[in-house]
Amino acid sequence: MGTLSDVQALYGSVRNTWAKSQAHIIAHVLLALVIFVLFRATLPRVVIPPLDANIIANNEWFKLAKETGFVYACFIVPFIAIAAYVAVLRFAGGMLVALSMLVFPPSPRRKPFHLLTPAMLEPLALTLKKDNFDMGDLTNRSAEFVIKYQSKKNEAWENYQKSIEGLTKNAQVYLGDFLVFALVWVVLFRFTPEAAWVQANQAHFWPVLLVLLGLAWFAWFRVSRAVAAVPSLLLMFVSMMLRMDPDVTPLLEIGEKERTQLCEKLEALLRKERNTADRRPSLRRFVASRLGFSESDSGDKRSMVDRGFPLYSLYERGSRFAWDKKQYEHYNNEWLSRYVAYLYYRLHTRLSNLARTLWQLIRYIVTGAP
Repeated sequence: MGTLSDVQALYGSVRNTWAKSQAHIIAHVLLALVIFVLFRATLPRVVIPPLDANIIANNEWFKLAKETGFVYACFIVPFIAIAAYVAVLRFAGGMLVALSMLVFPPSPRRKPFHLLTPAMLEPLALTLKKDNFDMGDLTNRSAEFVIKYQSKKNEAWENYQKSIEGLTKNAQVYLGDFLVFALVWVVLFRFTPEAAWVQANQAHFWPVLLVLLGLAWFAWFRVSRAVAAVPSLLLMFVSMMLRMDPDVTPLLEIGEKERTQLCEKLEALLRKERNTADRRPSLRRFVASRLGFSESDSGDKRSMVDRGFPLYSLYERGSRFAWDKKQYEHYNNEWLSRYVAYLYYRLHTRLSNLARTLWQLIRYIVTGAP
């Protein structure tokens, strides 16, 4: 059992080390692929002087180092150098990430509350004990409960913090590393132009720099999307905790009429946030509307304008046949043609749902955020 526990501990330490350094290793591999594979830059020439074992063994300094045991300490020098390099890389990367997020913050036009529903916000709204409130009031109230759960060192809150850190951590590491690589690349070519390797690869300066900046932009895109999702996740977490908090449970007991009115109020607030975020032209929404992947809002009702690409009229006819009882129970001469339209409507709906699911999956893989 002792040997098994030692192996498990060793495996756990290796896994933790890999989890902490995975992003850095992948970033360096991508850097090498860009420079030496994609753009075929020449490898730096490292000249190693010839070493004679007899001369080294007879050297007085080597004998002194061997006698004092200092020669064995030299084996850890590479590990110290790597640790120092990683520390400097993380510090410089963190500074550049903070600077980039300050100069290019996440767009305020993003949908910060797109994950929320009235049912999720209901417990938080009830703790306000007032009818006239907005999303700012809900956000401020959630911050108060966050302070409460932090002071109590709630286990659920700690798990939430770990999940948020996992949501943004690797993207921040990639962003910092690629920004540092781009900065070092510029310094290398601008301040050491006489170096032989720099002169031999002068033509690769701009292509490599543009690719590194492109990789940094993609990492910033993932970080900004993750940051934009944090307000929704925080409100969802606080609402979940309120349902389990015995001090708050009495406030959640209200009548059905009051609950219905509250849900309507919350739905109106969320709709207002969506409308505010959507007040800009969007080619994506136009394509989605034409293909039938999304519905356009018209007040409180949903319209079916221009849905069912490429046969819009057939799609609309099949949709009416699916929901109009008078049409599908009246077996006249037009019933068969309407049924064909209904089959097209069903096929189009299923393909649209499949495309929407695939799009959400791809979006999550690309952005790293819900």
